Amino acid sequence: MAKKIWAQIGVIGLIAIILWGNLIYMNLRPSDPILPGWEEYSTTRFEELMQRGEPVLVEVYASWCPTCLLQHRALETLHNEGRGPSVRAIRVDFERDTDFVQKYAFRYTGTMVLYNQGREVAREAGLVTPEKIEAFLRSNGV
Repeated sequence: MAKKIWAQIGVIGLIAIILWGNLIYMNLRPSDPILPGWEEYSTTRFEELMQRGEPVLVEVYASWCPTCLLQHRALETLHNEGRGPSVRAIRVDFERDTDFVQKYAFRYTGTMVLYNQGREVAREAGLVTPEKIEAFLRSNGV
């Protein structure tokens, strides 16, 4: 009888892992390392860049976001191939940098935003391939 109960628990556990394993992994995995040339968001640094008026690419990121994982891999590919963004790039943590997320009305992770002359000029989510990221930057003059 005990063996039957443990077998049923094992089967239920296996089904749970199959169904929710990726979700569990995405919530427990560490953040992807920041890419060379990128900066972690800070209010003072972002405001300084906005005052200068130079183009700034912002990635709204969360370690538990599947889109962000794919986006990070695409950015990593661009960097490794020497095709990385040729503008200042900042990564905003969706959960930690709530002042930025709220101020600029971000509802989703996996979003890239381009700022120029101190204002937002483009915003797009789901840029998960190197080609999509390059097209986004190119279509916005970067």
